[in-house]
Amino acid sequence: MALQASQEGDSAIIVDLSEAAMHMYTAAIDALPFQEDRKFHARADVVLSGLRKLRAALTEAASTSRPSSAVIVALSNVRRRYESLVEHAAAAPGSSLGLQMYATRVHAKLSATEVENGAGLRNGLLDELEAGATPTDEEAEKITAAIAALGGVPGTEHLQPHMPEPEPAAEVAEESHVNGWDEELVENAG
Repeated sequence: MALQASQEGDSAIIVDLSEAAMHMYTAAIDALPFQEDRKFHARADVVLSGLRKLRAALTEAASTSRPSSAVIVALSNVRRRYESLVEHAAAAPGSSLGLQMYATRVHAKLSATEVENGAGLRNGLLDELEAGATPTDEEAEKITAAIAALGGVPGTEHLQPHMPEPEPAAEVAEESHVNGWDEELVENAG
């Protein structure tokens, strides 16, 4: 009994701390400058870093045998807010390949491991890039190709160059006259 009460108390504390942190992160997200502002990425990166830490702590708490569904609800809320901010930041000018790949793979419903295997990348690379690491030129090429293969970064469709569809060749009407003469008129003239 005492152990169960202790675990429920731990869960309540975890959820309360998570809600307090999310309140601050939400205020920081709401205060972010426009995507085109040169300070946008630096400020968004700070919030994303904090959300990654909160997400990791809640993931660990949710993987234990705590009897509280409030922990998984809090984790779900953090993940949704994180993914929303990543998608917003990935669509901004000058975004990192890590953010672009994360937004693209989440939109495509793929895990980091699935993309790494499919794109020929080393295991763990995408998690490193999401946290701010810089890829090698070879890795960057593979990541860029994977992003393109998955349909591009969500939210940037309007930035893609518009290639007009080629017009179908006009059908040539079968000629009913020879050398510019309409045979029906020539027959009636005689």
